[in-house]
Amino acid sequence: MCFIGRTGASSAASWIWRRMLRQVIHRGLKSSFYWLGLFVSRHPVFFLTVPAVLTIIFGSTVLSRFKPETDLEILVAPTHSLAKIERSLANSLFPIDQSKHKLYSDLHTPGRYGRLILLAKSGGNILELAEQVLQVHKKVLDMRVNYKGFNYTFAHLCVLSHRDKRCLLDDIITIFEDIRLAVLSNSTFSKVPDGRVSFIGHQLGGVALPANSRDQQVKFARAIQITYYLRNLGPVVQDIISEKWESEFCKLVHQLATDSQELHIQSLTSFSLWRDFHKTGVLAKSEVLVSLVLVLLAATISSSMRDCLRGKPFLGLLGVLTICIANVTAAGIFFISDGKFNSTLLGIPFFAMGKCGFVHRDCGDCM
Repeated sequence: MCFIGRTGASSAASWIWRRMLRQVIHRGLKSSFYWLGLFVSRHPVFFLTVPAVLTIIFGSTVLSRFKPETDLEILVAPTHSLAKIERSLANSLFPIDQSKHKLYSDLHTPGRYGRLILLAKSGGNILELAEQVLQVHKKVLDMRVNYKGFNYTFAHLCVLSHRDKRCLLDDIITIFEDIRLAVLSNSTFSKVPDGRVSFIGHQLGGVALPANSRDQQVKFARAIQITYYLRNLGPVVQDIISEKWESEFCKLVHQLATDSQELHIQSLTSFSLWRDFHKTGVLAKSEVLVSLVLVLLAATISSSMRDCLRGKPFLGLLGVLTICIANVTAAGIFFISDGKFNSTLLGIPFFAMGKCGFVHRDCGDCM
């Protein structure tokens, strides 16, 4: 019984202490907001003009300094993560230009690149379409990118081989050139003419081997992929040109896919994932506008009453407008401090509105 009595006394004392603390906090907040409202009411011009001017200034910086975040790793990994350290180590130990079989390691990404995927239509054999494949390859090599009055091709931007300082190309290109020469000379292509060894297992897709063959020669393949590696360790200007080359590469592949009668052609670049990620912000425009309309409608309805004198729908709309102005100002400060936009930031204003709604409701219950 003594134990129960002590427990009940301690719980009653803690309840009294919490109630006293809540009353002190409530009185302090009520008094501070009273004096804040009194101060604002005595200086209406200042609090109407200064926030408007600040919103205009910071809002203009949103338009002038808007930069999307292009590095997706920043969104998912910190700068000191072990993955980035291990990737830099892999880049230093296994560079693309010195790889034995010109095959980039799975430990790291190949930097900037454009990848061409060609698939024979109607289940055909891609090995029988060597001429069409090489024509597409030639158009990629001849594609020009204009930057400040100068035209750049793949030869100006490619990763150079460590041995002969020539553009690093996949061995599948040489194989298809040998196949074309064999077709033109009415001979059968079976082995690489000069006896060199090439690893092209990652460049052929849908491979089928003959049923009863001892030499295991590839007679049929549905698709191939060709990767064009671009230098990405140079100055910033070179990275900008490489980015333009990737963009023009995607446009060219789309045009070739439309015109080709025998090949399905697809493209993949180093910024393909970023492009799709950035499109989420563009695709979310309609959802954001609908959400904003619903928030305005909810603010109007929640501030309306049957009594016209007590109902204040315009006050609810003004509250939403105030939150929007605060978000624009915060976005301006964010971009001034060298922040970069990504589509995950689109939901922050609505979190702010929801939080403000809960605070407003709680304060109304307290009053």
